[in-house]
Amino acid sequence: MEKNQLIHRREFHLIKEEKIHDAVGQMVDSLGLAAGSTDGFDIYKVVKNYFTSLDRRHEINNLLDIPQDSEYFADKYE
Repeated sequence: MEKNQLIHRREFHLIKEEKIHDAVGQMVDSLGLAAGSTDGFDIYKVVKNYFTSLDRRHEINNLLDIPQDSEYFADKYE
């Protein structure tokens, strides 16, 4: 992807895992967290799965009561 090209929700899977990991690392540093993953806590894994797995994103959205349109089901069964 070009540097200035924006990624939209149907393209989250195009983000490289290394870039996701680096961005989460920056967030961990910015928040002053001692670590991004410890016993029972792995923000790296949560964010990676949210961006790379449509099914996991759907599960997380349901857990957090984030409204979703029917596109999830259309994408899943196309």
